[in-house]
Amino acid sequence: MAIIARFVFDVPFGRKEELFGLMGQIREFETTFGYPRPQTLVGAIGAESRVETNYRFESLTALDAVWTKVGQQAPRMAQFHRDVAALVVPGSNRWEIFRVHEE
Repeated sequence: MAIIARFVFDVPFGRKEELFGLMGQIREFETTFGYPRPQTLVGAIGAESRVETNYRFESLTALDAVWTKVGQQAPRMAQFHRDVAALVVPGSNRWEIFRVHEE
């Protein structure tokens, strides 16, 4: 069963373009670990600060395999977190996992 792994966070006012510049650099990093191309949603009305990045995986096993690779690269991941920290409202970030219901 396919799943969507969603990373949700809020961005401080006026910093979205800076965030998107950094995210462009991070895409290469994600590709090396096997993340699929994400769909990124940006708040427009009522959620102007919100950014949601959705990754579609064919199974939880596939997601786990990617996270295992990321975990093996702890120093790179730590640097990524430091780079992004100033662009994320503290306490707003979270991962959500959804099953895709297909009829």
